[in-house]
Amino acid sequence: MPLGGFVQIKGMSSLEDGAEEDPRSFINRPRWARFLVLGAGPGFNYIMAAALYFMYLWVWPSPVDTAAVELGDVQPATPAQAAGLLSGDFIISVDGKTFDDLGGFKSAIAAQKGAAVTLGVMRGSETLALPVTPLERNGGYIIGIAPNERLPRMPLHITAANAVIQCVNETARTLSAFGALFRREPGVDVGSPIAIVADMKDRIAKGASFFVIILAMLSVNLGLLNLLPVPSLDGIKMVFLALEGVSRRDLNAKFQVYVNAAGLLALLGLMVVLMGRDTIRLVNKARTPASEPAAAP
Repeated sequence: MPLGGFVQIKGMSSLEDGAEEDPRSFINRPRWARFLVLGAGPGFNYIMAAALYFMYLWVWPSPVDTAAVELGDVQPATPAQAAGLLSGDFIISVDGKTFDDLGGFKSAIAAQKGAAVTLGVMRGSETLALPVTPLERNGGYIIGIAPNERLPRMPLHITAANAVIQCVNETARTLSAFGALFRREPGVDVGSPIAIVADMKDRIAKGASFFVIILAMLSVNLGLLNLLPVPSLDGIKMVFLALEGVSRRDLNAKFQVYVNAAGLLALLGLMVVLMGRDTIRLVNKARTPASEPAAAP
């Protein structure tokens, strides 16, 4: 369960009683060893993500011999809904041409610069040709879907390589989302564990593949977040160690404690605010009559 965790290793700070005298203390280990220990948590988040992506790619391949885009959701009041696309559909071509992956699908949409495209769609055993006109938003073009990439089944070693590539791509998407968040672009938001659990509940209802893919995405996000130089997280401690290695002297222990304590308080405060907001959103959503669809993001 992705509920978070914390490990306090013996002697992580020289301020602990007897830490400097005890040879088993963390601070008395070589800096490279401490660096690897701090990086192990985020590293295993990425290993877990790669394993989940491998499972996803191997167990749920594309229904055709080329890449396909599975629709997790079709957002209301969007070109996709107007075109008649449904959750569970597979998009297999754009204007009669196949694509290599999700990025290729998005590029094929963007290449038309807002002009109408014809999507080849598999719905069960039926193949449809549905015209859709993308909307321009934030310098790009969208049709209003939550896509999952489906690749054709390949040999084990290629599938393993693709799983690693998925981790890299998800990392890039997350960093891009962070940038969009700081630029205050519309449609970009953060969520607390309450929002995550609610989203997982909706995805589980759609099938096991959706559950596995969100677990993989969460694992990447956890690994990346802990590698960022944010006070109280592993990333800032690794930065401190790197600075000590370059300067060949220890940083002030009290300074590190104060920085990490301030960061922890800020993160806890942010979590409380987000959990309160997400609780209110879920309550309001539950009160919204089913006949009144929510506005499109």
